[in-house]
Amino acid sequence: MNIIKEIQEENPFYQIGSRGIIGTRDYQQDLGYYYTGTDCVFSIICDGMGGMEGGERASRVAVDQFVQDFRQERGVVNVPEFLVKEAGRLNQVVAGLKNSSGAPLQGGTTLVAVYCSGNQMYWVSVGDSRIYLIRGNRIKPLNREHNYRLTLQMNLESGLINKDTYDRESTGRQADALVSYIGMEQLAMVDVSQAPIIMQEGDVVVLCSDGVCKSLNDSQICAMVRDNDVDMDIAADRLTGMAMRYGARGQDNTTVILVKYLGR
Repeated sequence: MNIIKEIQEENPFYQIGSRGIIGTRDYQQDLGYYYTGTDCVFSIICDGMGGMEGGERASRVAVDQFVQDFRQERGVVNVPEFLVKEAGRLNQVVAGLKNSSGAPLQGGTTLVAVYCSGNQMYWVSVGDSRIYLIRGNRIKPLNREHNYRLTLQMNLESGLINKDTYDRESTGRQADALVSYIGMEQLAMVDVSQAPIIMQEGDVVVLCSDGVCKSLNDSQICAMVRDNDVDMDIAADRLTGMAMRYGARGQDNTTVILVKYLGR
């Protein structure tokens, strides 16, 4: 299991479930963590890139550093400011890693994290792991995928390229290439919720590595969670199992953390 669980005390307002699988890969580069206490819940997933030495180390270091800083800064008044600064800090730490020969590690990791206190939820993301909010029978992506396709979309909207160029490039082999991730020389993009999302009873927040969203569409994710939302661990297990079955050409490492708001 590639999920670290720190349950200080049960939180009566939230239920958390998780599951991680290696897929058909030779090594696991995903790492997830969640914390529950009476005052808050916190969860994070990092999806490493760069093989066993690079990606696995990058995701481990990023999670460990975030957890350490989270413990020190718990109770911060300005959560969005903390999350943005933390993304920058993690980027510096991971970018500074060395391999066994003393050369730069050549590894990196995506990041998605969610912090909930009371009925308020904040999130941060870098890379192409995803955060969804399921409310009722509808699912809404909260973050963007920081890939070349997003750059093309931004360039199209600003008039720097035309629609023909966008259509051609956005379906090309490089469309999914990351343009922002933890471990770059200079972090390009960080998405964060500037205001809290007010949770409603029954809401489920889905954090997942791209092994889920590249195997399943949004409707499939929503239906699987809702069909099993009495128990978030069961829902997470079946969601990763479904991704494994429907993965088109071999299944990537796949990690899911589900956070359900039970109401107050």
